[in-house]
Amino acid sequence: MLLKRLGGLREDANIKDVNLAYKLEDGMKVYIPTNEEQEQQKQEQQVQVQGQEQAQVQVKGDSITSGVTKNTKININTATQEQLESLPGIGPSTAIKIINYRNENGKFKKIEDIKEVSGIGDAKFNKIKDFIVVK
Repeated sequence: MLLKRLGGLREDANIKDVNLAYKLEDGMKVYIPTNEEQEQQKQEQQVQVQGQEQAQVQVKGDSITSGVTKNTKININTATQEQLESLPGIGPSTAIKIINYRNENGKFKKIEDIKEVSGIGDAKFNKIKDFIVVK
């Protein structure tokens, strides 16, 4: 395991959201947050949601779809998989791709950068652009 060869993880490393089976390539950077950083991100997300409308569940025919309202903005730099999946057209595999991209390449600088993630083109971006933010 590469982590062991590099000296291991810090005691306070939070690997809960890190895909330890991800294939690494030469020159890649992988950032593993500490427990404190992860907790701080969660608190920031909770503050962001307070006072805003929560995700809505809409019933269409026999199926239930979830989505976010325009007053709810999801920070794509700190969002969990579940939060990303609340975006229109974003399922589990795309949410994981976003998180992996963020872990490998660092924070998104502008919302348009999300189009660099495999599977997110102009059409999907246009569906989510009103619901996302970078901070």
